[in-house]
Amino acid sequence: MNHDADITPRPNKRRRDFDGAPHFAPPSPAPPSESSSVSASASDVSLESHQSGRLSPTKQLMMLEDLEEDPVVFCSFDDTIYEEPADVFAMRCAAQRFADGVGILGYDQDSLRLATAELSQMDQTRLGFPWAIDPHRNTIGTTPDIAAVQTLVHMARRRDRNTSTSEDQWNAKVQLPLLELALSTSKHKEQLTIENVKTAKIEPKSLARDTLPRRVVDYVIALEQTEHTGRAWGRLRKHPEAKIKSWNHTSTARRTPFAVNIETKSPTKAWTDGKPQIAIWTDAWFKRLSFIGSPGELWPAVPLLIAQGHEWHLLVVSKSSVQITIWEQVAIGSTRTCFDALKVVAVLHWLMEWAETVWRPWLLALADQPNIGG
Repeated sequence: MNHDADITPRPNKRRRDFDGAPHFAPPSPAPPSESSSVSASASDVSLESHQSGRLSPTKQLMMLEDLEEDPVVFCSFDDTIYEEPADVFAMRCAAQRFADGVGILGYDQDSLRLATAELSQMDQTRLGFPWAIDPHRNTIGTTPDIAAVQTLVHMARRRDRNTSTSEDQWNAKVQLPLLELALSTSKHKEQLTIENVKTAKIEPKSLARDTLPRRVVDYVIALEQTEHTGRAWGRLRKHPEAKIKSWNHTSTARRTPFAVNIETKSPTKAWTDGKPQIAIWTDAWFKRLSFIGSPGELWPAVPLLIAQGHEWHLLVVSKSSVQITIWEQVAIGSTRTCFDALKVVAVLHWLMEWAETVWRPWLLALADQPNIGG
């Protein structure tokens, strides 16, 4: 179980360009910028705790930035020196549009009449009728049953009132159910899955930086195996230092390639420890992907999610030949109200669309190279 601390600050905001339905930009390299839970053997856990205690989150971030090869840096979306890559900006804009409550509800005419009849005028106002309704919303997923969302919000409020609620309870009662609700109403529910990676280890160990603790996240949205990925799996060679073949930098869920990585925290944890945690995990993941094929400069922008109690936030990762940049961040919603929870669901639907229409083709193109890696 993850015992590291994590709190998420409010996002900076730059220009907005939210006309029309959310869209994807092609992958583009990021310009250079400046700016765990680990389940293993008892000895590994002891070492991990020791390392985490010796290295404060601030020191870990500094070490990530000072790496000689592929440093990992955090950068504000509003950075005035470095321009965001086009696909990073497109992902941020789409998320911010939903975070503002625009177009988060998708109903056909019959469903809209039914929803309107069931909701009081006050509820309709709270849910943003009619400006929150978008006829294109159903192309990525359907609006969940409001009663199910209300039940989830009620559970979150109960957890919030109890200050002794553990991170496990937040995961089991609030955060994972919200992920599962989004997946069950996604257009791609048959092609994607949610994997629990709390007990995973970064494997092989050489993918993790020697000077930093090996830290993991809690959940991932992963790609279910299809005929195409099945053929690629047959050609995929085991990493030379790994004990078992896997698409990922872990042996957990090894046949389902990771797409969206999600770190969860209870409301009492601090954000500062979560940043290096998700950066270390992503750094090892990108190293594994580089063994599969040679993406060169054509790495797509990749989303990361952090849920801290009620609050959900989006970060976006870009990779160039020089460094990994983590752009932060958009407050996409919360489980405090139905309206805010529906924002999170809308963003999750959009990211699931990205996973299936952008990430899967990119990964399979990587795997289809003549000399598929190990």
